[in-house]
Amino acid sequence: MREGTGMFTHHLACSGTRLLYDSQLEPKRFRGMGSYFAVDREWEKEYRKGCKTHYRGKPTRWYARLLKLEQRAEASAPALLQLLQ
Repeated sequence: MREGTGMFTHHLACSGTRLLYDSQLEPKRFRGMGSYFAVDREWEKEYRKGCKTHYRGKPTRWYARLLKLEQRAEASAPALLQLLQ
């Protein structure tokens, strides 16, 4: 992973630096919680493109998928808070 960009590069392109995935930089205690924060990453990625949320009055596929992800994240929020305490 290229530092700070989230893009993959060949290991020779980054000579002299240690290559790590984003998940390797997270504390070990929180590594399993990456899926809880996937909603934020998806929103950032999709809205950067400027895609439409609805077409002919219906939500688009990616927007429906994001809404479903958000509902799952909200449903799991109490469990996440309990895990952090």
